[in-house]
Amino acid sequence: MKVHVDGVHGAEKENVEARLSIRDYAEDGGHDADRLQQLHRRAEGEIRQAMQAYGHYAPTVRATLDDDGGGKHWRARYDVDAGPQVRLFNIELTLQGPGAGFPPLREALERVPLKRGEPLRHGDYETAKMQVLRAATDAGFLDARFTEHTLAVDAEQRRADVRLVLDTGPRYFFGEVTVTQDRLDPVFLARYVPIRPGDPFNPQKLLQTQFALGDLGYFGTVDIQARRDAVVDQRVPIDIRLTPRPRHRYDVGLGYGTDTGPRVSAGTEFRNLNRHGHRLRLDTRVSEVKKTAGAEYRVPLGTRAGEYVGLAGAYTDERIGDGRSRHVDFGPSLSRSPGEWQRRHYLTYLYEESFLPATGNNDVGLLMPGSALSRDQVDGSIHARKGWYLFSDVHGAYRGALSDVSFVEGHALLRGAYPLGLRTRLFARAEFGAVRTEDFAQLPPSQRFFAGGDQSVRGYGYQSLGPRDPVSGKIVGGRYLTVYSVEAEYRVWGNWGVAAFFDAGNASDDRSPSLYRGIGPGIRYAAPIGTLSIDLAHPLDGDSGGIRPHLGLRIGL
Repeated sequence: MKVHVDGVHGAEKENVEARLSIRDYAEDGGHDADRLQQLHRRAEGEIRQAMQAYGHYAPTVRATLDDDGGGKHWRARYDVDAGPQVRLFNIELTLQGPGAGFPPLREALERVPLKRGEPLRHGDYETAKMQVLRAATDAGFLDARFTEHTLAVDAEQRRADVRLVLDTGPRYFFGEVTVTQDRLDPVFLARYVPIRPGDPFNPQKLLQTQFALGDLGYFGTVDIQARRDAVVDQRVPIDIRLTPRPRHRYDVGLGYGTDTGPRVSAGTEFRNLNRHGHRLRLDTRVSEVKKTAGAEYRVPLGTRAGEYVGLAGAYTDERIGDGRSRHVDFGPSLSRSPGEWQRRHYLTYLYEESFLPATGNNDVGLLMPGSALSRDQVDGSIHARKGWYLFSDVHGAYRGALSDVSFVEGHALLRGAYPLGLRTRLFARAEFGAVRTEDFAQLPPSQRFFAGGDQSVRGYGYQSLGPRDPVSGKIVGGRYLTVYSVEAEYRVWGNWGVAAFFDAGNASDDRSPSLYRGIGPGIRYAAPIGTLSIDLAHPLDGDSGGIRPHLGLRIGL
């Protein structure tokens, strides 16, 4: 079953397609002839309703429904002539009541998306109502209501008149805040409650408080009640009831990836070691290429979740390129969240025993101060359709300051997603790295760059791209990293989709390296935990040949 809509474009076409019942029936695999005929007869009315939302009250629709003669392959086509468009004429927006002269409400009226002479869009009218009412409730006018809200359309004259009259009612304020819980120190917990008695009542502050307390990770439920039944002198008491999570959390995981092979992980977290919310996290992960065991102790600070002082240590044994590395690292860190950015400053001491074909065995100690910055803006934490993520890190060491080699290293990663329609989304990724040192031969493998693999350049083995030792021909890592990736994903049916991708990248000792390229198709499944992917990548450069499979899981971007 194929459904085509012609004659309209953009948002109008999307609205028509979303309204068509026959299109939904076809997407669900429906093919009953009688049902198709019934939905086809309904389609013209659905198209007219969809076009009215954009001010087209007299569209012309030419509808056809054909099959191949055997009833197995149907095709519905709807040619739409939008016709004339109704435009806004008289617009009257009025405030009444105690808040009639309140500046933020007057400003909200000026920002409404309704302008004389503009095309009528029903969505703009509803947005204007919501915008004004939200501005009133956010300012504490909780009883605000429209005493009149009319949209009068004269289709023959192609004009629409709007009249909105809002009665603000009295202004309310926050009253006493009562927090019920028995696990954490009340003074510590009060840092994460942005509600202050006497401030104007703002429903958004209630949501902020719920998110702030929920994000701390100490509580299973956060129940916030505004006691409108107990208002005294326009002050609303607030009751917050917190149900604690178990003090300990245990994690066990089994998995497989083409980069790592089979892997297993286990960990435990002590959520609150004391009444000041201190945490301890223990983790171990084992795979064919990497084994780690680590611990981190966190002391919360600031007024937001994710702001803390940490002390962490880890042991790692991993295969890097064609070499081997065993290292221990430990040190303190400070994590803060100024505005929308996440910022982490750290001081790490690293002792690494390694082997590379070019340098043989090498033992290095490094005291590395560093700073990392990250931010994301996405429309979904698991299956993002639109948004971006940015991460950057700069760190280094100075010979003589508890370090055997001096260097400065920078690393940046940018990922993005953009929708190209209801079923298609585009992903892109760019990654860059650079290290500056006068003694690269002494730099341990963990501080060098390698490319290739599931999260790098598909079509090539894990960390198989980079400078090679001229004698042995083995990968030894490079000073620079450059990786690009673009991928188009199309949802075919339900949670299943297909993808096509192009990757290019390399690790090199040159600032502008020759890039290795890989292309191929993939299968996607939108699972509750993220998007599962199976890719068949074909390398376009080097000695690698044939098709290389890649298995992966993408969460968000």
